[in-house]
Amino acid sequence: MAVRLQKLASILWLAVLMIFLLGAPVFAQQATSTLYFHDTSELIFTYHSFQFAGFQVSNIQAGPNSTSARVFQTASASPPTGNGLAVPLSANISVSNQGYMAFVAWVSNPFPVNVTLDGNVVMHVWIASNDTLYPWQGSEFFVGVADYYAPTGSLHVLDYYASNATAGYNGFTNSPNEYVISTLHITQHQFQAGSMLLFFAGAGSNKQGYSFTVYFDSPTWASRADVPADPSLTVAEFPSVAPLAILIFLLSLIEVERKPRNR
Repeated sequence: MAVRLQKLASILWLAVLMIFLLGAPVFAQQATSTLYFHDTSELIFTYHSFQFAGFQVSNIQAGPNSTSARVFQTASASPPTGNGLAVPLSANISVSNQGYMAFVAWVSNPFPVNVTLDGNVVMHVWIASNDTLYPWQGSEFFVGVADYYAPTGSLHVLDYYASNATAGYNGFTNSPNEYVISTLHITQHQFQAGSMLLFFAGAGSNKQGYSFTVYFDSPTWASRADVPADPSLTVAEFPSVAPLAILIFLLSLIEVERKPRNR
């Protein structure tokens, strides 16, 4: 009798463990993946509120006709093979009455299920500018990663980097140069099914109309981001073999209990 009670207790304990493992959130931390920025199509976005580096901007209209805000699909794991795209930008978006900015952004494919990402993000962006600045003018460069949820239009900036502002000179080189930012981090953030990773890069200046160009979607100008996991990854129903192994073990114990007793 004591042996049977002990086995029953073991089955109940393992069943609770099984429920815990199957109900635990899935964390996509398998490996770092590289997402290349492509010009598959261009989107029209409305940003109701956009805040970073202590600055606040509102009611941004991003689209093909804008000279200050452009958004492209798709950020994917496929390396670029074409001639690339050079996007000229002009800083005309007013930022908290302190200056002007312009940016370009890229979105991933929507997540098919809820996924939690945790880890470093490294962005590589090719930019050039030959604009002239006076001694009382300056510029700064910024990049970031966000969670964009199209059904509600919500944009949640997860992390960003902003360079120190220059004074009297242009912070970019005249010819395209790769700027690598390795200080970004996503901290245990859960993306809802349908959410997209959004990467952005741009520049700001106290000179209205400050011009620069962003290059991407070519082997030469392979602007991209290294992320904790590939957002196209489909999360399996069983993230590991442990729950399945426990289930098999539970079934074996139950079969032992069902053996007929000796008469």
